[in-house]
Amino acid sequence: MPCPNCVCPSCRALIGSSISTPDKLLLPSSDLITTYFPPTYSEVVHSQDIICSAEKTVPLIQAMIDDLEKRKAGVLSLARMHRAVVSPLRSFPPELLVNIFAAFIAMAACYPTPRWRCSPFALMGICSRWRKIILDTPQLWTRIMGVPPMIDSWIIQSKGLPLNLE
Repeated sequence: MPCPNCVCPSCRALIGSSISTPDKLLLPSSDLITTYFPPTYSEVVHSQDIICSAEKTVPLIQAMIDDLEKRKAGVLSLARMHRAVVSPLRSFPPELLVNIFAAFIAMAACYPTPRWRCSPFALMGICSRWRKIILDTPQLWTRIMGVPPMIDSWIIQSKGLPLNLE
């Protein structure tokens, strides 16, 4: 049965049980379907009514499917947002995150990646919590690889700690 809250995209009328579905359509006699005998005039008219009804019904059903797909996308998006809320990563203590960030930054010496990708700046764009932790941790700013574009900020964030230039 169609949803009671669906509306026709053309006329905005409420679509209820007025949509004909295959189980509600009257089928011609089985002889007409299973043989190649020519139909009578009344069977032709009846079959044309079924075709017309089916062709009118399909766009309405498609509109309902489209509406349900939009609703499904919204529900999945809501679930994804709430999955992020209960993520174990949110409860990691800042000290543990600092250790992870330091290991990430140290990777720059081991891999042939652009150096800025393994910098504190790359991590600051993840979320506001990570940004605050990174800005509040001068130790993450003591290793300078090459000449970063924002060298002044780098030096300021190290808050006077000895710098390691690579």
